[in-house]
Amino acid sequence: MARCWTCGTHVSNYRYTCSACESLNEIKHLQKKVKSYGKDLDYIAQIQQEGFKMLNYTLSSGLSEIASAIEWGFGEISWQLQQQTDVLRSIDHTLKTPSETKANEWRLHAEELRRRGVLEESEEFFLKALNEYRLDYRIYVGLTETYLQMGNFDKAKVFLEKSLPHAPKGSEELAAWCADCQTWVWVKSDVCTQCHGSHLSNQYFEPTSIDWRSYSYRLIGHIYACEEDYSHAMDILHTAIDLSPTYEDGHYDYAQYCAQMRNTEACLSSLQKAILANPLYFYLTQNERNFDPFRSEVEKLLSGISKEACQEARDAIAKSENTLKEAYEAVSKARQALIVSRDKAELKSSTMCDEGEAKLKLARDKVASGDYIAFLEAEPIAEECYTIANNALNTANGEREHFQKRRAEKVNNAWRKVPSMILEKTALGGIIGAIGGCTVGIFLNSTSKLAGSGFLLGAFAGLIIGIYISINITKEGLE
Repeated sequence: MARCWTCGTHVSNYRYTCSACESLNEIKHLQKKVKSYGKDLDYIAQIQQEGFKMLNYTLSSGLSEIASAIEWGFGEISWQLQQQTDVLRSIDHTLKTPSETKANEWRLHAEELRRRGVLEESEEFFLKALNEYRLDYRIYVGLTETYLQMGNFDKAKVFLEKSLPHAPKGSEELAAWCADCQTWVWVKSDVCTQCHGSHLSNQYFEPTSIDWRSYSYRLIGHIYACEEDYSHAMDILHTAIDLSPTYEDGHYDYAQYCAQMRNTEACLSSLQKAILANPLYFYLTQNERNFDPFRSEVEKLLSGISKEACQEARDAIAKSENTLKEAYEAVSKARQALIVSRDKAELKSSTMCDEGEAKLKLARDKVASGDYIAFLEAEPIAEECYTIANNALNTANGEREHFQKRRAEKVNNAWRKVPSMILEKTALGGIIGAIGGCTVGIFLNSTSKLAGSGFLLGAFAGLIIGIYISINITKEGLE
């Protein structure tokens, strides 16, 4: 008995979709949205992500078909997106002759016909393109997709096998984080290919581009699985992951077929690699019936992966909490220095701490949710908090030193002004007092003796007041 390509339900003969998977309204709705938006690949990618987010709601329904339907129900969408990769688009640069470019036009025409569901005409144009130009890997896979949707799995397998010599080997470029672009970019000779800057991270990684023979082998393996020939399916997928050791889709399928063949070690090893590379598979595994032979072992693996992710998130949160606590203490000291300095300023470090606290709360909430993807999201958020807190700590220390320096400058300036201030204020007070005392003496009695006494008393009082004012001004400067 055969299995449905999309959901894995038993069917009487080869079927791309069956009544079981067509009844999954969520998948059907998303596929209709894809068709309505045609070639808007950015939007199609968003729809695919929307389908993945739907897992948290639909998997709880207990439908085993949903796992396979999610994995294979977006095959058409996935292929449209794959054709936009640098590796496959580079094929266009090799098309030189008029016949080659004509074949490419027919291929695009065939892709559009298949998208519209006109499968017979799509097949016709793919075959015309293939007859004109035999070296374009995309023609073989596009024709395969058409045959799969037509339910002609035998022809699909034939053209997948024919595609193998023409499959691109993937990109040998590396990627790195560019501080100038603020994004991951392809790099050549340690220079960013977008902004031509050299502020690149030291941690380079292999891109996700695969040897495209692995993609063909994966589809061939799934055809064998639809025939319930899991032995051949397992062998084919083993070849796929040998060619592309980081191919998570290949590892996930290989794990399923190993489970059916009771190969525990290989099943769990590949399943772990698939989940760590793509968290979507954590959820698909929970309801994938192909893992039923090892359900207890698989559940134990999922639990271990989830606990490890949770612990890593908790460790990142604890690290951030300690640094944020130090930052708050530094902000408190900076605020005291600001108060003493009597400057009118805002502490930038305080705002940074508030931002870090908000990040930390978000990370805690995600850990508290108990969801695997939330655990994965919590760790980088906590790392962001740590970075913010560390910057706040350094900023607060800098602000404290700045305001302490300002305070010291004010004290030094006050002491330097004391001699001149005392002389100035005392002399000015004495003169004003003497003139005032003399004037009062003359006003009260015209004799020079009383005027002289008033002069002396006024001068003395002025000197006392001048000294008092000087002391107060100096005291204010020193406080």
